[in-house]
Amino acid sequence: MELRHLEGLWRCSKCGACTAVCPLYQQTTYEGVTARGKLALLEAVVDNGLTPSPLLRARLQECLLCGACAANCPSMVPTTALFLEGRAALTRELGLPVLAQALLSALSSPGLQAAGMPWVGLAQRAQIFHVLQAGPNGLLPEPLRAAMRAAPPVALLPFRSRPLPPPPEGRQIRGTVAYFAGCVMNWGYPQVASATCRVLTAIGYRVEVPPVRCCGMPHRVYGDEGAARRLASRNLQVLGGYEAIVTDCASCGAALKSYGDLFANDPRQQDRARHFASRVSDVSQFLARHGLPELQEAAPVRITYHEPCHLGREQGLKGEPRQLLQALPGAEFVEMRGADVCCGGAGSFCVTHPELAGKVGAEKVDNILATRVEVVASGCPSCISQLNALLRVRGVSLRVCHPIELLEERIKRALASRAPAA
Repeated sequence: MELRHLEGLWRCSKCGACTAVCPLYQQTTYEGVTARGKLALLEAVVDNGLTPSPLLRARLQECLLCGACAANCPSMVPTTALFLEGRAALTRELGLPVLAQALLSALSSPGLQAAGMPWVGLAQRAQIFHVLQAGPNGLLPEPLRAAMRAAPPVALLPFRSRPLPPPPEGRQIRGTVAYFAGCVMNWGYPQVASATCRVLTAIGYRVEVPPVRCCGMPHRVYGDEGAARRLASRNLQVLGGYEAIVTDCASCGAALKSYGDLFANDPRQQDRARHFASRVSDVSQFLARHGLPELQEAAPVRITYHEPCHLGREQGLKGEPRQLLQALPGAEFVEMRGADVCCGGAGSFCVTHPELAGKVGAEKVDNILATRVEVVASGCPSCISQLNALLRVRGVSLRVCHPIELLEERIKRALASRAPAA
């Protein structure tokens, strides 16, 4: 097994600092789920003492990739990078499992998504999934039941098929922004995507939605680096002419900003990818730089914030989303305990490892309920889906939404207050 970050692998002193912050270890006390345990397995493979196998892949997949271990490692071991490299090496050696191939193929193809997603939406509306999950064990294996619990209401008409807000009227346009509509935002949360575009328009920008493909994050997670590079090349080509690219998905933003890592063996493409990454912003980051529009006072509401791992640790955006929430008229912001701890969603982890994800998520729900808030905000669709599913299981009715939705609601109030009376 060849690892580009091999030097980082040997820096691990087995001190155990990672065990103190690993959400999976906190719930299991099992050494195999920690960074230290996984790094020991990678060392054994590199030293030719352990043969790559499906079991080894399963052990490496028992990870949220939340980055807490890397952020707290005194030896600065690039654990997340090493785990991704290890997964890629195993995929080259063993190939991809059939279900993973099917998932990644669907994410790579807008045509397949357009053909299949509306049927999923219809099945949800017909309560078919509810029937399949009924009873103590349901009619389906637990991973599929977990997928149905976590899935957002799939739109019959995706965001990319909906009209965009018109350019700002009555004032000079500040510039043009390319909005990166990720797969989940496009089909699962089109209202968030529309809200993002309306907010960008409200601060004076023309918004365009180029025909992008999947950001490639799921492909990297499953070790299919070749597909991730093909998707990245397509997106670099489509978005190359824009000076500002904005996304409202923490995972998409992290993927777009890390395209340089995908092209480590191609210096020319790597330079292009790094320049591209410098023009990518999360919507909270973009608004922090360019200001908020006029907002209207709203009814008092208590709000807490769950920090997505791909936004806080991966992109270093901790203050911007909180500042946005604190700026909302009528909002009382309450910081929850462990706001930056993974919720257990982690993309498809809550589907492939539902029991582990549930244990991690249960503690997150406890921390949310302790704040006695009415709204939970988060900037990642996977986190929003996971939190909604966890709260439903507890029988708790709380609104879980993206911060941009709360901002858009106050912009609408401001516009309505300025509208002339009929």
